[in-house]
Amino acid sequence: MSEIADLLWQNLSAYGYLGVFAASLLGSLIPFLSGPYLLPIIFAVIAGRFDPFITAVASAAGAAIGKLVLFRGFKSGRALLKAEARRRMRPLELFLLRHGWIAVLAASATPLPDDMVYMPLAVANYSERMFLPLVFAGKLVMTLAVAYVALYWSGLICYLVECVGGQITFGTTLAIAAGTAVLAIAAAYLITRLDWSKLLTRYVGGEENEDTGSEL
Repeated sequence: MSEIADLLWQNLSAYGYLGVFAASLLGSLIPFLSGPYLLPIIFAVIAGRFDPFITAVASAAGAAIGKLVLFRGFKSGRALLKAEARRRMRPLELFLLRHGWIAVLAASATPLPDDMVYMPLAVANYSERMFLPLVFAGKLVMTLAVAYVALYWSGLICYLVECVGGQITFGTTLAIAAGTAVLAIAAAYLITRLDWSKLLTRYVGGEENEDTGSEL
């Protein structure tokens, strides 16, 4: 292992599952990076001192809370929006209230940079109350998969971390994070500029017709 990995494992050994939780929380606070909270799971499970299920739950909880902190930070940007922009976005908010969970769950269950999805949703005023449990559920799916792959196919995990991951330089990581940030900001800006009442007219009208038909 590298010096950073050795230091990380020493901290995990000292604090147990709390160390996994804290490492996942801190890793998730780094915006626009892909899965920095997964390494603690791999180190913990391969070492054989931690139960993979509890490790996955601790990591998912830390990651979800970290993403909630970022989500609130993204959402604070709504204070900069003018009243007209908020009016245009109101139909989108109603749409996301019903269907936004699909985007949150899908983004959180993959190792891709999920902040690219969370930032536009935050600008669109997606519910924090719904955000946290959905992110936790998605992260739990992924952390369970990583934990049990590390348990039963440790050779594969070691190869991916040391050989594949070792080829990714700091500059590459920074470039990916910067590119993801640019895409997220562009998407958030586009959301504030579009007239969602026109874009969602057909959808809203279809739902109203369905509701009317069900009442009859």
